[in-house]
Amino acid sequence: MFKAALQTWIWSGINKASSEDFNPTRITNIIALLCISVSSLHVPIVLYFVAQSGYQELLLIIVSASLLTLVPLLNRFKAYLISKLFLIIVFATYILISCLIRQENLNIQYFFLLAVVICPFLFKETESGLMFIITLSFFLLFVGFEFWFYYSSVNTLSFHQQIVKVSCSISFALSCLLCGYHIRRIINHNWQKLSIERERSERLLLNILPSSIAQRLKNSPDLIADYFEQASILFADIQDFTPLCKDLSPRQLVNLLNEVFCVFDSITKKYGLEKIKTNGDGYMVAGGLPIISASHAVQCCLCALDMQDAFKDICKKHNLHTGLRIGIGCGEVIAGIIGKSKFSYDLWGEAVNLASRMESHGLCHKIQVTESTYNITKNCFYFDKRGSIQAKGLGWINTYWLVSRKHKIGNTCTRKITLI
Repeated sequence: MFKAALQTWIWSGINKASSEDFNPTRITNIIALLCISVSSLHVPIVLYFVAQSGYQELLLIIVSASLLTLVPLLNRFKAYLISKLFLIIVFATYILISCLIRQENLNIQYFFLLAVVICPFLFKETESGLMFIITLSFFLLFVGFEFWFYYSSVNTLSFHQQIVKVSCSISFALSCLLCGYHIRRIINHNWQKLSIERERSERLLLNILPSSIAQRLKNSPDLIADYFEQASILFADIQDFTPLCKDLSPRQLVNLLNEVFCVFDSITKKYGLEKIKTNGDGYMVAGGLPIISASHAVQCCLCALDMQDAFKDICKKHNLHTGLRIGIGCGEVIAGIIGKSKFSYDLWGEAVNLASRMESHGLCHKIQVTESTYNITKNCFYFDKRGSIQAKGLGWINTYWLVSRKHKIGNTCTRKITLI
């Protein structure tokens, strides 16, 4: 229970799932907790010397500790700047009153220099002006108390020793100020590098997983497995790709596939589909997941037609005598993350098997679809009936060739598509 309460205090006001830099807020909560802890350690000493202004110091500790408990509460309500300023004011007031109560040089003022060093950790780069004012204020408070103690107390040191003592104190304070400035610059530089690396890792993750799945994976380590009652799957494969490999150098082959798949990526993105994976010269796309869409079948058909046209242009450009086989299937799908290393977002189910068979049993330059896909999209496209084919593992199934768009795809067409 104590550990849970401690974690709640430290992470108060921080969204762990956010990509924002939350270090200043977390450090504010930690420093408030440390101030309460250090102040509490003084309670036995204060009680022991209760006759010598002990009651005043005990009251100061109780009031300060009580006020500091508001710091994480302010952060929880997103009052981040107010929380930092409140912490600084309570801390400065506590040290100031402690010095005034004692009326003698007990080196309590050196806690002001501690604040000079810590302040850079509390503020973001956009708050550097305010940070500089507060840091300079702590520095001046320290110097002011040094001179006040020097003039208000009886000194047994020689004049030369007094000058050396004061100059050393001021030099030490200046060193802390410069160290605070240097720490500030290092922190800003490291935060910028961290932000760049975070953005880079986010982009890499989004290249592997759908954005919604990537966000879920970051928020929770739980297994991701979703069921979709109706989705569309598209498989595209280059005809006679293996013989083609023999005529191309490794660099030419990779450049060709990269060009083809980059074009396919743009088409997939254009129609709001989700690229699942590539396998050699195969390309797999899904519609209606991970975000459910009623127009998944139409989107896949549009994507397939554009892929055929784009691949014909690439073949003409590179003088290639090949074509594309595309298969589309609709049905139930299970989607999830598999693996611990090099994990991937993959699909299983009826639609996947159907689409795979549509592609493998298809013909070059043709788009073969299942009867369910035909029934959903027949008002939007022209089809030629192929008839029944025997698909491995599925038996005899009716299939159709997708020929072209029937008319401009718009709201009239998509309204007719409903989830089964």
